Amino acid sequence: MPGLSRVRVLVADDSPLLRRLLRDAIEEIDRVEVVAEVGDGAAAVDGVRAHRPDVVVLDLQMPVLGGMAALQRLRADGHTLRVIVLTNHSESPYRDACLRAGADHFFDKSAGIDRVLDVVRGLAADPEVSAFPPSPVS
Repeated sequence: MPGLSRVRVLVADDSPLLRRLLRDAIEEIDRVEVVAEVGDGAAAVDGVRAHRPDVVVLDLQMPVLGGMAALQRLRADGHTLRVIVLTNHSESPYRDACLRAGADHFFDKSAGIDRVLDVVRGLAADPEVSAFPPSPVS
């Protein structure tokens, strides 16, 4: 669709291999670009300030500043971007805490990255709506 702006994504994960996998997969989506890749939560907060992404894919366990603390800082700073938490911890307490802190989506890495890509595809098609509604807090 001509005239639509690109969806800008920041990928934050301490695994360089997963960051590359996410970047490569996300950049295959029309009208989407990865504007930054970072390896810790503090760099994610700084990256959001510097690059103004529409979406952050945020690992929960990272060095320097964990994903939960980064999420809280982003929301405290008033950023209205979409935050997709991607983690190895699918247990409800982690999920519920992240959603209460302002995450829009929470996905387990063991399930693969397809759901993350579906959300980003949905935002590229219509920035007001994602392919999945925000995950409910139990």
